[in-house]
Amino acid sequence: MFGSLKLFAQAVQADLARLKVRTMTAAICYTIAALVFIAAGILGGAAIVILLVEEFGLVPGLAIAAAILAVAGMLALAVNAILSLRHRRLKRHAAALRSAAIANTAAAGAESAQNATPALLPAAAILAFALTNAFLKPQGGDR
Repeated sequence: MFGSLKLFAQAVQADLARLKVRTMTAAICYTIAALVFIAAGILGGAAIVILLVEEFGLVPGLAIAAAILAVAGMLALAVNAILSLRHRRLKRHAAALRSAAIANTAAAGAESAQNATPALLPAAAILAFALTNAFLKPQGGDR
C-alpha cells in the first residue's frame, strides 16, 4: 500500500516539475513575443509618421500623427471607462447574489434549528442544570 502511495507521490512531483518548466518556458516565450510586437508597433508608427511627413510636410504630418495618437488614447480611455462601469455592475450583482445566498442559508439554518429545538430541550435542560450546579456549588468547607 505504501509503495503505491510513494509511486503516486513521485508521479505528482514529476508532473509538478514539468509544469514548472513549461510555465517558465511559456513566460519567457510570451515576453519575447511581447517585446517583438512592441518593437514592430514602434517601427510601424515611425513609418506612418515618415509617410505623413513626406505627404503633407513636416509640421502638418507631425500634427496629423499626433491627432491619430490622441484619438487612439481617447478610444482606450473610453473603452476603459465602459469596462470599469461593467465591472462595477457585475461586482454589485455578485455581491447581491452572495447576500441572497447567505440570507437563504441563514433562513434554512434557522428553520432547521426551529425544527430541531423540541428534540434538544431535554439535553439543554440537563446541560443547564449541570452548569448551574457546577457554578453554584459551595467552595471548600464554609457551611
